[in-house]
Amino acid sequence: MKVNNLIHFKCPISKDELSLCETSTIINGNVINGSLLSKNREQSYAITNGIPDFTIYNPAEKEKNQYALTLFKEKAKDYDKYQHLSFETFYEDETSVRNVMIDKLFLKPDSKVLEINAGTGRDSVLICKRLSKEGLLHVQDISRDMLEICKNKLHDISIPYEIHQGDACTLPYTDRMFDAVYSFGGVGMNTYSNNKEAITEMVRVAKIGGRVVFGGLSLAPWLRNTFFGKVLINHNAHYANEISFNDIPIQARNLNLNWILGGAGFVIDFSVGDGEPKANFEYEIPGPRGGTHLTRYVGNLEGVTSETKELAIQAREKLGISMHQWLDQLIKREAEKIINRIENV
Repeated sequence: MKVNNLIHFKCPISKDELSLCETSTIINGNVINGSLLSKNREQSYAITNGIPDFTIYNPAEKEKNQYALTLFKEKAKDYDKYQHLSFETFYEDETSVRNVMIDKLFLKPDSKVLEINAGTGRDSVLICKRLSKEGLLHVQDISRDMLEICKNKLHDISIPYEIHQGDACTLPYTDRMFDAVYSFGGVGMNTYSNNKEAITEMVRVAKIGGRVVFGGLSLAPWLRNTFFGKVLINHNAHYANEISFNDIPIQARNLNLNWILGGAGFVIDFSVGDGEPKANFEYEIPGPRGGTHLTRYVGNLEGVTSETKELAIQAREKLGISMHQWLDQLIKREAEKIINRIENV
């Protein structure tokens, strides 16, 4: 049984460590090589033909999951035979396009990489060429039929790798495990899963400073109503997929969006930060208003009449200080007077 990197897998529900139960059997011609059990033994994940199944079917995503499973069960056998046509349609070389996307991962020989929605492994084999025996590749897809083909392609690969079946929205890893996370043809295409949840998971398992790259089919907005766009959508409704930047987590840094395949596909790449971006909101802003970004946001008081405002402007000008400085001093001084007078009564 090949589950070489068991230590890297965690229960996708509890994130607890997993133990191996090696009881084997054959069901419907598939070799069940035992299962992975969560620490509390409440969750069990079967290993079939050496591929663990971590799929957790979210009832809200049942329709999308079933669509993906049915679609790729039908297409798996002939997928590699015709996939190159999706690139040649746009006079593009498939390997070149895929390598340009993989370039955005900034891989090193010892990088730890997760590929989501790996399919038959067309990108997987290219990623492997950039890694050494000190590197690591994990590949995931919801379709076992596609993964079986991917598994055969990786059989003679010399770098450490692991394959698992599962939902991109619930990954079986602890936080901050991978240097780079990649997906082409799955994440970002709302036909298959909840994009926001999938991208959030990609960010969760990526290290701070790590890279996230994902892409797929989506016509650029200015091409949707052109002859070019209408022909493509008529051929494959996936070209009508729309990108929503509302799906991007706050940890995304220096995000880039590139249109590929003549504007019929997209690639998004970014580095992973820690929480919200940092900014200096406390320096004194030059000019009559004065104050800082922070005081202007958190220090708002009730408004005054237009007459009072005009008098305040004249007073500030005569004092030669900013409105923030004058009001801050004035309000603080008068407030302290009132508080002290009442407390001393």
